[in-house]
Amino acid sequence: MQNVTKILIPRQLFMMLILSTGLLNHVILIPNLLNAAGRDSWLGVLIAYPIALFFLWLVYFITKNCSDKGFFSMVEKRFGKVVSAIISLPVVLYLFLSAYVTFRDLMIWLNAYFLADASVTMINFIMILVCCVVTLGGIKYMAISSGFLLPLVMIFGIFIAITNTSIKDPSLLFPLFSEGYTPVIEAIIYSLSGLLEIYLIVLLQPYSQSPIKFRHLFILLTLLMGLILGPLTAAIMEFGPVESANFRYPAYEQWRVLNIGDYISHMDFFALYQWLSGAIIRIGLFIYLAAAFFTKKKKHYKLNTILVIGIYLIFFGVMWMEIETFYFYEFIYRYFLPACMAFFLFQILISALLILVMRKREDSHGKQNTPGL
Repeated sequence: MQNVTKILIPRQLFMMLILSTGLLNHVILIPNLLNAAGRDSWLGVLIAYPIALFFLWLVYFITKNCSDKGFFSMVEKRFGKVVSAIISLPVVLYLFLSAYVTFRDLMIWLNAYFLADASVTMINFIMILVCCVVTLGGIKYMAISSGFLLPLVMIFGIFIAITNTSIKDPSLLFPLFSEGYTPVIEAIIYSLSGLLEIYLIVLLQPYSQSPIKFRHLFILLTLLMGLILGPLTAAIMEFGPVESANFRYPAYEQWRVLNIGDYISHMDFFALYQWLSGAIIRIGLFIYLAAAFFTKKKKHYKLNTILVIGIYLIFFGVMWMEIETFYFYEFIYRYFLPACMAFFLFQILISALLILVMRKREDSHGKQNTPGL
């Protein structure tokens, strides 16, 4: 990630993150929140928000004090390759694992609802081919594509929220704490696993043409929180806390119950557009960011073609491994999401600490070089 070309304005970076992290918060996170906390899950999201704001300030502190080449390039220059590798390796692992979870979850959903009779191998091949093309296109074209895809995704989201208003019962959101405080604490953990993915802005910052401001990050975090809270409360109000927890995809079920009058229904193909837009950008972006750690090509935002194709061939091989759907979802619920929260907490704190040490060193060096001291 050295000497990359600055090709994007902050707004384009944020649109990519809203699409990619929004899919995590909107699709993967919500059923786990409902399983963990049921009716109290939405309260956990609200409590997690101010906690995430504190870590957002740390992320801003990191980006503000980074050089133009980015945080990881600066760490390598100041602390050496060993320290850089230690702090980069968990990020690379997270990017690959998160891309895998997103892809397998998408395959399960497509196979269950839309392509039950189609060959799984064929679906895997087509989707991996599309994601590979997106990654090879580079971050510039991913950002431009996000600018076209995101407005429709948001319009469809607002559309389903408004049209299902008549079947929502707000009283189902209460009473709270009926199961004690433990479910709320678990909901906070799961919420933070999605909200703190805003740390990825540290990886995208080297591509930004202008400095990233705190208000940009604040708006982004608030939107990501809304992407959890909106469909989560809607699912509880429409289906109740028990029934919504039984759904694997509560956000999608809201499309299935949509009816406009007596003659308009079955509009869930709009959900297909939302899911695919978010998943393709998320997988393409994550593989791009992970592969960027292994490329030394300078002053170019595109990656080595052989490297990208090699990664996707491995990805295709991994998808051949048969894993029972039940165990896959158990893995996400019990290990992946809690580990994500721990990873982001650690990564943000250690990154901020390294920035602080670098600033102290610069201040100390400046005083030593000041005449008369």
